[in-house]
Amino acid sequence: MGEGLRAAGNDELEAIGRLYHAVWLETQAPLQPASVAEHRNEAFFIERVKRFPVPPLAAYAQGRLLGFAAWAENTLGQLYVAREGRSLGIGRALLQASEHAIWASGFDKAHLHCLVGNHGARSFYERCGWRCTATITEDAETLQDPVPVPCWEMVKELKA
Repeated sequence: MGEGLRAAGNDELEAIGRLYHAVWLETQAPLQPASVAEHRNEAFFIERVKRFPVPPLAAYAQGRLLGFAAWAENTLGQLYVAREGRSLGIGRALLQASEHAIWASGFDKAHLHCLVGNHGARSFYERCGWRCTATITEDAETLQDPVPVPCWEMVKELKA
């Protein structure tokens, strides 16, 4: 698959969905009600990736898929890096490439939501020039009714 970043092809979406699920279980599930994780099995994440409005950006290193990012309009919806890729600069490369793509599509400001309690992610975004502007609540899907999940709303001014 080579090394570096590139737009994912249709043949890579299942692998991205599996990575998304694994990293989500590690980093996001502990910060949410158990009913959210019960609803989000591997198939849920694979189907979610297949519905992204823009092909995700895939990151390859050490001969493997180690991360991905996805956005819609000016909102970064996903940035996930496997544990073994976290000290390689993959997260920063994905974030910078996503910011550039958002800017290149005509936006001068980008947004993202970071789960309250995910201090490592918030620190990472702040080191990369993002700032927290509010704490909001999002509804997370479950097998029954959605449950409220608190998130930090983060923003970054984009420049050429």
